[in-house]
Amino acid sequence: MTFLLIGAIVVPLISVPVVFLSSSLLKEKTGYVASALSLISLAALVATGASASSYLSGVYTESYSWSPIGTFGLRVDNLSLPILLTIALMVTLIAMFSVPYMRQRIGDDPRRYGLYYSLYMLYSLGMLGTVLATNLIEFYLFFEIMLVPSFFLIAEWGYGERDKISLAYFIWTHVGALVLLVGILVTGFLTGSTDMDSVVNNLATNPSLISSTVRLAVVGAMCFGLFVKIAQFGLHAWLPSAYAEAPTPISALLSSAMTGIGGYAIVRIVMTIYPSAFQTLSPIFAGWALVTMFYGSAMALVQDDVKRLLAYSSMSQMGYILFGLATFTSFGVSGSMFQYISNATAKGILFIVVGAIMLQFRGERSMSKMGGLAGKMPITATAAFIGSLALMGFPTTNGFFSEFLLFQGGFIRATSSFSDYRIIVAVLGVVATAFTAGYSLLALRKIFFGPSSADSAAVKEAPWAITVPLMVLAIVTIALGIYPTPVISRFVAFGQSIVGG
Repeated sequence: MTFLLIGAIVVPLISVPVVFLSSSLLKEKTGYVASALSLISLAALVATGASASSYLSGVYTESYSWSPIGTFGLRVDNLSLPILLTIALMVTLIAMFSVPYMRQRIGDDPRRYGLYYSLYMLYSLGMLGTVLATNLIEFYLFFEIMLVPSFFLIAEWGYGERDKISLAYFIWTHVGALVLLVGILVTGFLTGSTDMDSVVNNLATNPSLISSTVRLAVVGAMCFGLFVKIAQFGLHAWLPSAYAEAPTPISALLSSAMTGIGGYAIVRIVMTIYPSAFQTLSPIFAGWALVTMFYGSAMALVQDDVKRLLAYSSMSQMGYILFGLATFTSFGVSGSMFQYISNATAKGILFIVVGAIMLQFRGERSMSKMGGLAGKMPITATAAFIGSLALMGFPTTNGFFSEFLLFQGGFIRATSSFSDYRIIVAVLGVVATAFTAGYSLLALRKIFFGPSSADSAAVKEAPWAITVPLMVLAIVTIALGIYPTPVISRFVAFGQSIVGG
C-alpha cells in the first residue's frame, strides 16, 4: 500500500493550519501556498492513476479500519479518476486566482486571509473525499464537509444580502443531504452494510432483501437529495443567488467542481446499487432534466448581471448531466460524466474571466456598462471565447464530445424502446443547445465587442495570477476536444459495467 489516496486528503487537512499560520506573514500571498499544497494532492492523484492502470481491473483502493462504519475506503477507478483530477486542478488554479481577487475583498487583515484559505482547503478536502469514498456513511461525512466551509465562505465574503443568501444555501442543501441520508440508512439497515461493494454483492446474492417498492422509494429519496445538489428545476432556488453573490473564486469552485458531484454520486451510488429502480424512474428524470435545461437557458438569456447569467447557465448545464444519466445507456452515462469535465473547464474559465473584469471595473457586473474589452484584455477575451465555445458544444472543444455522447444516448434509448416520449425528449434536448449558444454569444458581444464605455478607458489585461489559470484551462479544454479518448474510454467502460453495452 502506497498511501497515495490518504495522502491526497490528508494534505488539504494539514494545509488548514499551515495556511492559517502562514497568513500572518504572507497575507494575500497565502493563496500561492494553498495553490502549491493543492498541487501536491493533484500529483498524488496522477500517481494513483498511473498505479491503477497497472492493475487488470484498473482500480486502486486503500482501506482503513474505522469501527463506527467498518471500513474507511478510498478508491480510484475509471469513473472517479477523471473527476478527481478535475477537482484537484480547479482547486489549484482557483487558489491562484484568489490571490489578486481576494485582495480587494479582504484588504490588509492577515487573519482574514488565514480564515479564507483555511476554509478553502477544508472545502477541497470535502470534494475530494466525497469522490474517493467507498462507504455510504463515509460519503455522507465528506458530502457534509463540503457544505459547512462553503456556507462560511459565502457568508463572510459574499455580496449583497450574503447572510440570507448563505443561510438559504445551507438550508436547501442540508435538507437535501438529510433526505439522501434517509436513503443511505435504509439501504444500510436492509442490506446489513454501508460498504458500497458489499451492498451491491448482498443485493445480487439475495435480491429479496429489499422489495421493488422500497427500492423505488429509496431511489426517489436519494435522487431528491442529489437533485438539490445539482439544482434541478424546482429544487434550484438556492443556486442563482448563491452563485451570483458568492465571492467569485468560490462561485467558480461551486460551478466547476462541487455542484456536479451530485451527478457523480447518482452514478456511483444510485445507478450502481439500484440500476433497475433508476431505470424505472428514468423517463421522469429525463423530462425533469429537459425542463431544467430550458428554464436555466431561458433565464440566462434575460440577465444583465453577468454572474447571474453564469448561475442560470450552470443550472442548465446540470440539466444536461441528468439528461444523459436518464438515458440509462453507456453513451449517456459517459457523456454526462464528460459533461462534468467540460462544464468544469468552461465555467472555470468564464467565472475567472468575470472576476478579472470585476477587478478592472471596481466590482461592476452589468454587461450593459461594459463593451470593447477584446482589444484591451486579449488573453482574457480569448479564454472567454474558448470557454463559451465549450459551453455551446463547439467542435474541437471538450463540450462537443460530452454533448454528442449524451444526446446519442438519448436517441439510442428512444429508438431501443420505440417511445414517442423519449424521441420528443431527445429532439428537444438538442434544441436546447440553441439557447446556450444564444446567451453565450450575446454575453461575448456585450462584454468584449461593440463600443467601449467611459468606464473602460483605463482597463488593462489581468495580472498573471489570473491569466495563467485561464490559459491552463483553455489548453485543457482544447486538448480534450481534440483527443478525448483517454477520458471517454474510462467513462464508457464504467457505464457499460452498470447498464450494459
